[in-house]
Amino acid sequence: MRTRASRLSGGGFARRAMSLTPLIDVIFLLLLFFMLSSTFSKYGEIEIGAAGGGAAAGDTPPVFMQLREDGLTVNGASMQGEAAMAELRRLEGEGARNLVLSVKPGPNAQTLIDTLADIEAATDLRLSIVR
Repeated sequence: MRTRASRLSGGGFARRAMSLTPLIDVIFLLLLFFMLSSTFSKYGEIEIGAAGGGAAAGDTPPVFMQLREDGLTVNGASMQGEAAMAELRRLEGEGARNLVLSVKPGPNAQTLIDTLADIEAATDLRLSIVR
C-alpha cells in the first residue's frame, strides 16, 4: 500500500499515517468466512472387529444382518429399525456374541453409519462387516 508524501516547507517530505481500516475489514471478512464454513458437529467412533479365525465348536452361531435399500434383515427375517434392534437384543440374551453385517448395494453411507451407531447403542455384540 503506497502512502502519499507531502512536501514540507523546509524541502523535506513528511509521510502520512497509513489507514488500518482496509486491513481490519479483510480480517473480519476472513473471520466471518471461517466461522460460517466450519462445522460444529461431533464425530463419533464405531469399533468394528477384524475378521478372525474360525469359531470353536462350542460357540453359538453368529447373527446375520443384512442392510438393504428397503430395510434390514436379521437371520433372514425382514425388519425395520427398532424391531431389528429388539431382535438383536433378544438374540444377545440367548447367548449370541457375534454379528455379521452384510451391506447390499443401494443404502448410502449415512444409512450404514446410522445402523452401526444403533447396533452399538443397542447391543454388546462383536461386529464384523462383509460385502
